[in-house]
Amino acid sequence: MKDNTTMHTTWFGIFILANGEIVDSKLFPKDPKILAKLKMQRDDDKILEQEKELAESVDGKLYVTSRRLSELGEFVSEFHLDIKQEDHSYDKELFRDMMQKLGRLKLKEQSDAGEHLAKAVNTVQDLNETINLLTERLRDWYAVHFPEFVDRYKEDIAIHVFKHGTRDEISKALDLNIDSTGEDISDEQREFYQNLAENIVRQKEFRDELVDYIEDTMENSAPTITHLTGPRLGAELIAQAGSLKKLAMMPSSTIQLLGAEKSLFRHLKKGTPPPKHGYILQHPYVHGAAKKNRGKVARILANKIAIAARIDYFGGEPAGDRLKGELKDKLKKIK
Repeated sequence: MKDNTTMHTTWFGIFILANGEIVDSKLFPKDPKILAKLKMQRDDDKILEQEKELAESVDGKLYVTSRRLSELGEFVSEFHLDIKQEDHSYDKELFRDMMQKLGRLKLKEQSDAGEHLAKAVNTVQDLNETINLLTERLRDWYAVHFPEFVDRYKEDIAIHVFKHGTRDEISKALDLNIDSTGEDISDEQREFYQNLAENIVRQKEFRDELVDYIEDTMENSAPTITHLTGPRLGAELIAQAGSLKKLAMMPSSTIQLLGAEKSLFRHLKKGTPPPKHGYILQHPYVHGAAKKNRGKVARILANKIAIAARIDYFGGEPAGDRLKGELKDKLKKIK
């Protein structure tokens, strides 16, 4: 350890040391709920307000013993001073109570995030259906006015109709030299076109915001699943299950068939061949497998997803690399 002013944070307080001696400190309240919340903030790599206050009170250079605090001072890894909890009237029972509260907080956070995630995915799916339907209506309707534009621009006609409205304005903006066979329109009709197009544009913007939220939430709340499946497929599985908690409680055989409920129902009712996979057919390992092997690959992948869901929900150390490596090893044997 360098013989300079150093900040070190423990579960019960923050300490400023100079030449191996404690020169200042801020002890946390002896309340397990508060201690758990402070510990959770630190686990999320957040800097505590108390740490900022102590850092500001230091004259000269400050060293810190956690990379989390790097913006407050220079990180040093060699720190060997043992600051004992009993020397500051904090006991093991309080530590145990704090850890129990912390576990409950993390479970609640994971559950809430999983439920919000499921609702967001379902909303994106609904928005996609609505956007596709309204876009088809706009294409069909606007073709009366400017059929050549509709035929040439298969995608994103909504943004052009919203911005420009009329055939002449669109032709000018896109530098189109077309002798159109479409009908002229009134100002009232143009307004209808643009209102419908704006509706589509706004819904696309909102959908894109939700997709960003889903990807961020997956990275933070389900990192192991995300590494194994990618954020989109992982989110769809959580949505179909209803929450991350429900996915974590499912057997792998159920996960394998998530999204294939209709096929399973037909199998049970009419005796059609049973489905071998649901949403996980989207995974490149399943989709890219030989048809005769897809059922086996889907079963192995579902097993790893079940393990990943339990790790993410119960707060284990993310293990995406390990599970993906095990998955690849098993697939090599199948091939």
